[in-house]
Amino acid sequence: MQVVLFIFYLLICCYLIIIIPFFKNSPVSTGKIISLFLIKILAGVAYAFFYTLPAYYRGADTWRFYRLSIKETDWLKKEPLAFLKDIFVHGYNTSGNLFTGENSYWNDLKSNVLVKLIALMNVVTLKSYYTNIILFNFLFLFGLIALLKLLIPLHPDRKTILIGAIFILPSTLFWCSGIHKDGLILSASGLVIYYFYKGLRTSFSPKKIILIFLCLLLIFFLRNYVALALLPALLCWWYSEKKPTKSWMVFSAIYSIGIIAFFVLPKIFSFLNFPLFLSQKQNEFLQLNGTSSVTSTSLQPSVSSFLSYLPTALDIAFLRPYLTETKNLSYIPATIEIYLLLALFIFSIIFLNRKQLSSPVVLFLLFFSLSIMIISGYTVTFSGAIVRYRSFALPLLITPLLCSIDFGFMRNKFNLPLKKSKLSG
Repeated sequence: MQVVLFIFYLLICCYLIIIIPFFKNSPVSTGKIISLFLIKILAGVAYAFFYTLPAYYRGADTWRFYRLSIKETDWLKKEPLAFLKDIFVHGYNTSGNLFTGENSYWNDLKSNVLVKLIALMNVVTLKSYYTNIILFNFLFLFGLIALLKLLIPLHPDRKTILIGAIFILPSTLFWCSGIHKDGLILSASGLVIYYFYKGLRTSFSPKKIILIFLCLLLIFFLRNYVALALLPALLCWWYSEKKPTKSWMVFSAIYSIGIIAFFVLPKIFSFLNFPLFLSQKQNEFLQLNGTSSVTSTSLQPSVSSFLSYLPTALDIAFLRPYLTETKNLSYIPATIEIYLLLALFIFSIIFLNRKQLSSPVVLFLLFFSLSIMIISGYTVTFSGAIVRYRSFALPLLITPLLCSIDFGFMRNKFNLPLKKSKLSG
């Protein structure tokens, strides 16, 4: 029965990809989208199997969420209103701090929302975990295709590598294809970026505004700092569209003001003590035990502490796990990925197309993804965990690098043959 259900929903979703205008009107054929969809489902199944291994099953959030969702589904069927109201209640004296992980309604919300979503899917999938993988990846598909609908028309000569960067990166494919928060965050971010771009190009219709707001709200529920990091990046993008020749200046100025405000605001408004929130989050990671922990000092909510910790944060965010840290085979793809990313970064510097790098879209993706990577470097203290926390940001970092490389200059430099474009005559 489970196999029949799996095949049935797989066929239904493939058919929906063929008929839904959002997919039909994309620069990628529906046949290729279905192929990419199937790859993600295979990755989601591999993710599920990986976390059935004895060494990982006990602490696997994905299976814990699923077990909790079974009871939630039964509750949904009996008392649907109580099921929905439960999202807005908690058992603490107060709702707690928005950014801390202890005794906080807001911290519990990120898991509660995911469990509720799985419970809703259980109704139609008859509580089949593996069939839920199909539905989750169908949702994930919208944000990924949205990114391609934005980027490919701007860079039609880089269609294949953009598809690969968004869909096939090992860590992104693995972590953003399983039943967890990461795929939803990437998809919602992709939709925000796409509809914000459409709004800038035409107008911010009520439909676009509602979609952007709902996606931002979902991101906030699942990982609030990502939603907060999106806001200054979107502001820079909006303002730089008005002054396209000064895009770098706009982004640099607004982010510089933001960094200053980050440390000054707590002295004016104690409830906006973001340095304290980050240091507390790092401390929560330091309290955990794990084989991939990184030796690091405790972060303090001061300018000097953040400056002195910056090299460690950059090391964790961009260089971990080291090749010497590959204690098991699961680390190897992430390690190879890091070296390829470093090579891409070097290539993007050597063969830089300055005009492309000044594009507001490219700068938005670059600044937003870098801010997420650096925040993760400051808070996460495990080489294994950082692979997951940066997985959704990597495609958003790699695509602007790919878009800023002058491939024509690179071909001439290495005497590579020029491949005739299908777009030409």
